[in-house]
Amino acid sequence: MNRNAKRGLHQSGPSSKSNAAAALPKVAHASDIAQPEVDEAAVIADYWQAAKARYQRGDYVDYGSDDWKALDLEDPRKMAGLVAFAELWRRYNPEIAEDLNRRLRAPEPLWQRPTLAELNQAHNDMLARNRRTAGREAA
Repeated sequence: MNRNAKRGLHQSGPSSKSNAAAALPKVAHASDIAQPEVDEAAVIADYWQAAKARYQRGDYVDYGSDDWKALDLEDPRKMAGLVAFAELWRRYNPEIAEDLNRRLRAPEPLWQRPTLAELNQAHNDMLARNRRTAGREAA
């Protein structure tokens, strides 16, 4: 074998490896994959429309309840429950504030205060009243 032939073997060795590596298929990574364009305004508008529809139908759970806490953020019932609570606060805030001020001025003796069961019943009555009122307003 002549000297040039030997050089050719040595030179072709590393280049053949690089050619083999170039022939392997490229593995796609998550960062290489093009993500579809998301119209965030449309997503928010759709979510808000779904939440409003659920609120108007009364299809939501009470804000702060265990069921409400268990809902995913993406579930429109979560927003509908929040809207219902905000509406209660808007409507009854003066009554709530006046009641708190009255109790702070002259606190009731402990034995005259309502029990937890009585407070829960009053809360449920207020929610039922609000749902009836919302139903009449929707009609």
